[in-house]
Amino acid sequence: MTQRTADYFEPLADALASAGVRHSPTELHGVICGLLSTGAGGQDAELLGMLAAHSELVGQWPAEAAKGFVALRDLAASGYAGETLELALLLPDDDEELGVRVAALAQWCEGFLVGFGTGSAGVRDSDLAPGLQEALSDLAAVSQAELPEENSPEEEAMFEQIAEHCRMAALMIFTEIVMVGRKTPAGEGADTPPVRH
Repeated sequence: MTQRTADYFEPLADALASAGVRHSPTELHGVICGLLSTGAGGQDAELLGMLAAHSELVGQWPAEAAKGFVALRDLAASGYAGETLELALLLPDDDEELGVRVAALAQWCEGFLVGFGTGSAGVRDSDLAPGLQEALSDLAAVSQAELPEENSPEEEAMFEQIAEHCRMAALMIFTEIVMVGRKTPAGEGADTPPVRH
């Protein structure tokens, strides 16, 4: 059976707890997606090193955690690059309380911004296209989201919309920086990707 992003949540949560890491699987998945959106994190050692630095991990990742991170990176890379926009966010199950899922989405966005910042080190916000700045600003706003006071159908629907907006923002950032960077023909400088080498 093909593994889905959601299948890694519980095993990774257990592996992180055993390693003494307080960061959630959701936040670290956000870091992975943020790194990939800049073209970074493609090498296993690079990815695991960046995640270890973010988590302030002492020593090496446990084998189960390292394996999970690499698998999640591969799934995210496939989701980014596919034409069907299948990038999936690693969030708690729908049967969890809404407050738990809202907090997790905020953590994912925070992680994404950390990963993006790490992968695009040296690039100023003013170097980015307005659409990219807006997408990053939206993710930053969600990372500060307040927990809902009730678990109503309206709040549930709003959460679904916001989660989808975050997913699409991540896809747009990847497309603008990585995909456009690969496809821009010589001489068409207007769409030059913001990542400087």
